[in-house]
Amino acid sequence: MIWLVLLLCLLILAAATAATAARREARRTGLPAGALLYSDTGRPVGRIAPTEVGAEGVRQERPLVSSLLGLVGRPDYLIEAEGGVVPVEIKSTACPADGRPYDSHVAQLAAYCLLVEDVLGEPVPFGVIRYRDREVRVEYTDELREHALALLEEMRAARDAEEVHRSHDDPRRCAGCSMRDVCTEALA
Repeated sequence: MIWLVLLLCLLILAAATAATAARREARRTGLPAGALLYSDTGRPVGRIAPTEVGAEGVRQERPLVSSLLGLVGRPDYLIEAEGGVVPVEIKSTACPADGRPYDSHVAQLAAYCLLVEDVLGEPVPFGVIRYRDREVRVEYTDELREHALALLEEMRAARDAEEVHRSHDDPRRCAGCSMRDVCTEALA
């Protein structure tokens, strides 16, 4: 009988230790409060689906796949919070000086919001972009959802088009582009 009581105490202690470690990790990474459902940052959780071993031999979360949207992605984190599931995207760069996230980062976060809605069937109240120096909360509004769907449609049309024109006037973007050697409109 005493062994059973000791075993129960050990299990309770282990659960409390794990919960404390999870809270510490959430504070360290700046994650919103809630249960961690998914992590693509080297510590897979496997709560949404079983983890898989990637090409590099490392255990990782399976990507979220939406055949309806033709979209696949691996958010850095998914947090089950009050009001729904919150995608969190971690960036190694500093936040822009004006405090507004880059459009491309918002578009990526919105794509993860679409995936959560379709694949998990859960509402998404907002998403978070965690920059090196601060965190930006992005409300997932109907307007952002429609913008993300329009971007997906634009990308499909570009994929099927015979000719796609450059969408910017920034030589630095061209210099870093993988298509610059074959692009007829390259600026660099």
